[in-house]
Amino acid sequence: MNPFDDAFRAAGLEVAPLPPAAPAGAAPGGNAAPLPDPLASDWIALHRSLGGEVPRDPTIGQLTQRSDALARSLEASGRKRDAAELRRLKENWVRERARRAWGLVKDRFEDLALSEKAYRALKQEDADPERILTRLRGPKGEALRGVGAAKLREALS
Repeated sequence: MNPFDDAFRAAGLEVAPLPPAAPAGAAPGGNAAPLPDPLASDWIALHRSLGGEVPRDPTIGQLTQRSDALARSLEASGRKRDAAELRRLKENWVRERARRAWGLVKDRFEDLALSEKAYRALKQEDADPERILTRLRGPKGEALRGVGAAKLREALS
């Protein structure tokens, strides 16, 4: 309880509840959720339960490569349903991560007053949203505030 709230209540004033604090790892300045952690996913949980190894501090590429290798070995040993389930969970997780990353990129484009047309062009050419997001954050991203589509494409390519 906040002592100021008690003082206001004692004076007969209404105290409005504070909005909940943003959870750790939340996306700053936007409504989009943070990018999902692969180690907390159903995909990696199944990968581990099927006997797959997960390296310490893995990259997405390492996890994908090991998961694909495990799926191939499961399929070769006749466990096709397990292999299909592992592939399905991996594809769903990768798709969800890309969707959230594009949402964060779009929020950042709006924060920097960048062109919607440039955003759509980047999305159509299958650019990596996480790479774009890292380039749009920080002082280099701020330097791109309000630039035209051609200069933006040059900076992000």
